[in-house]
This record gives sequence, C-alpha cells and structure tokens, in this order.
Amino acid sequence: MSLPKSARSKADKRSAPPASPEAPHPEGHHLEPGKPDTALGLERLLFFSDAVLAIAITLLAIDLKLPEAVTAKDSAELGHHLLELGGKFLSFFISFAVIGLSWLSHHRLFAYIRRYNATLLGLNLLFLLGVTFLPFATDLLGSHFGFLLARTLYAATVAFIGLAETLIWLYATRNRRLVDRELDAGVIRTLTLRSLVAPVFFLLSIPLAYVSPGWALVLWVVPAFANVLVPGGRGCGFIEAALTSAKLF
Repeated sequence: MSLPKSARSKADKRSAPPASPEAPHPEGHHLEPGKPDTALGLERLLFFSDAVLAIAITLLAIDLKLPEAVTAKDSAELGHHLLELGGKFLSFFISFAVIGLSWLSHHRLFAYIRRYNATLLGLNLLFLLGVTFLPFATDLLGSHFGFLLARTLYAATVAFIGLAETLIWLYATRNRRLVDRELDAGVIRTLTLRSLVAPVFFLLSIPLAYVSPGWALVLWVVPAFANVLVPGGRGCGFIEAALTSAKLF
C-alpha cells in the first residue's frame, strides 16, 4: 500500500542525508566551514560605498539656491542673480563629474577584487573620507572661486580621493593578494595608471595655480580623458616609470 503524498514527503526528509558543510552556498559561491562569507562581505562593502557616494553627490546640490533675501522683479534681474551663482554652478558640475568618475573607477576596480580583509576595509574608508569631505570643499570653492586657498583645498581633496582609490588597487593586486592569481599584469598596470591620472593632475594644478590660475583649471579637465590617456597601459609614461622604479609593477 502506497503512503499518502504528505507522508512520503516527511519520510523523504527523515531519510535524506544531512547537508554537507562542503555543499555550495545557495547563491552559488562556496563556503568553507568556520570561514566568513567573503562574497557577502564584499557586497556589503560595495553597498555601503555606493550609499556614501550617492549621498555625497546629492549634497552637492543643496547650496544651489538663491539667497532668501533676493527677490527678482523680472527675468533680467533673475538672470543677473543666477549669474552671481556662476561659481557655485561651476563647482557643482566639476564635483558631480569627480564623484561620478570616482564611482565608475571604484566599480571597475572592485570587479576584479575577489576577497577582502581589514586593511582593504580601512583603505576603502579612507577613500570614503575624501568623498564625504568633497561637498564642503565644493561649497567653499563655489563661494570663493577666485581664492587660491579654496582652489588648493579643493584640488588636494580630489587628489586625496584618487590616491586612496589607487592605494586600494595597489594593495589588492600586490602579489595578487585579493584578486585572481591569473589576473593579467597588463590589466593591473592599465587600471593603476588610470586611477593615478586624477590625483597627479590635480596635485600639479596646485603650484600651477599660483603662476597661471587659468591653466591650473585646464588640468582639472584632463582626468575626464583618463581612458584616452592610458589606452591598454600606454601613455603617461612618467607615471609608469615612477611606479616601475618603486617596484609597484
């Protein structure tokens, strides 16, 4: 006599062998007994980073408003008041590009990182420290665009963000510490050089601003073309030579 369906199901569950600790994780990655879930940890790191970047890029727009005391009688007067906010608008667009490109670079680098440790978490927090400070530097730049001190602080902040991101990549790829052993050296070199373009040019703009403020601002535009400057590991030879001499490649 055959058992009812519900009874057979219960019997199958009782007779089934216990789940092996070596069984694959439901989401597809392998979990070793007693070891942390590395994939989940990386996801949390990326979610947290994305949230911080999203908040920072939103905060940039908070100061884009006319002073409460300002009243415009017609369109011409309103246009005049908007022109007075030219520095704030310019600093907003520059910082929006900086955070956007930083997010793209961060996303690109972590696509190759397979594991994490406390040092990587610390370096990522260092990167986020610069990102969260950028809205203040942006506000200062927008309010005092012609002041060299405001430009210097802004350039130093962007350089800090870029250098922190480069440190993340250098640490993760040193001796293939947190990436696949098979990761091509050319990919490592290309991404390292691209991540260095922004901090190098923003740092160069600081002394140049005291000689030629206009040309210093031109240097701020160069990092937007990092992929053109470093196609497949070529270009920016002076940066590559410095890293090679420091035995970072």
